[in-house]
Amino acid sequence: MADLYSQADLGEMINNGQVLSFVANAAITKGQVVKFVAVANDLPKVDVAGAGDMGVGVATKTVAAGEDCPVAMNGAVIKVTGSGAITAGAAVKSGANGVVVAGTRLTDATIFATAFQTFADGDTGLILVGGMA
Repeated sequence: MADLYSQADLGEMINNGQVLSFVANAAITKGQVVKFVAVANDLPKVDVAGAGDMGVGVATKTVAAGEDCPVAMNGAVIKVTGSGAITAGAAVKSGANGVVVAGTRLTDATIFATAFQTFADGDTGLILVGGMA
């Protein structure tokens, strides 16, 4: 498990990408990929994304259920944890417990970001949310 970009902490953005806040549906840890949870007659809430979920961004703060969770979204370059091998430039999607895993462009509807670095299993490094996804 290597730290591929030591100048930033997990869940820290290194640019001025878009950040929006949503109410957390459950506890979320800074740096986890999040998904929308549909709530009737209300704005969507966010929860930790798992394997197969459509990630919408990355939490930039650790929050408890009911608290506002700032989420790095389109255009954000942010530090996350990878699972499995991921090549720089590869499409990424949500894996188990809010980490990122490699995906396949054009055939995987849950792609939400692009890897900026080459990850081995458990490495922390940078992704671009949206953009080339």
